[in-house]
Amino acid sequence: MKRPLDCAFGILLCYVIVMSSCVDLKKATYFNNLPDSSKVTLDNIPTPQQKIQVNDLLEVKVGGENEKATAYISQYLGASASSTTGSGIQSMVDIDGNIDLPLINKVKVAGMTRDEAKSVITTSYGTYLKNPIVSVRFLNFRFTVLGEVKAPGYLNTTNEKINLFEAIALAGDMTPYSKRTNVKLVRDDGGKREVITLNFNDKSILNSPYFYINRYDILYVEADKNRYSSDNFSKTSAIVATLLGFTALMFSIFRK
Repeated sequence: MKRPLDCAFGILLCYVIVMSSCVDLKKATYFNNLPDSSKVTLDNIPTPQQKIQVNDLLEVKVGGENEKATAYISQYLGASASSTTGSGIQSMVDIDGNIDLPLINKVKVAGMTRDEAKSVITTSYGTYLKNPIVSVRFLNFRFTVLGEVKAPGYLNTTNEKINLFEAIALAGDMTPYSKRTNVKLVRDDGGKREVITLNFNDKSILNSPYFYINRYDILYVEADKNRYSSDNFSKTSAIVATLLGFTALMFSIFRK
């Protein structure tokens, strides 16, 4: 006949086996309903045209055929909101939507795409340069990933074309307890906010109009209910193991 202590250990072992089988492999797999094929053709999703916003940090590079003016622009150190790195001028978009550039001073760019801002800046420099060449790029592509990922937090990249999976990867990927069917994307587009529900288990996400991340997006990955069961299990098993160890010690002492 088994001793009570052996039975208790047996019950704890069964509990461990049951709890360890709680994670559903299919639910933990991305776009698990893709057809079983060596090649799948996806829709062509246009790269989103990012609009410049207040507090964006831009790098503007200017060149042209007037060497003296170009040299002056390249070496220019503007107000506290601007600085130069090589031939690039870094400038923060102020509260009024302007950036401060050498010679042409303040230029309103908020609400424009990079190409639109480039056109305005090129026209402004036409007074000082023959055939001016201008490039504009974002230096602070920022977004946030929260919830059931391995490294949640506030992320920054210089890549202006980043998709949902790259964003999740930068946060260390989802954990086995992530609820991939109910990921929330919070987007602020010029003061207009919206919340979009994304299903990472479904292949349709690969053709979603929200496939690419916008600056200042927030991704929230909800935890599956098994996460809480697992946490409770860990706490309970630790307590049970302690009690069993104490019981075994006491049993050993009093049996002598």
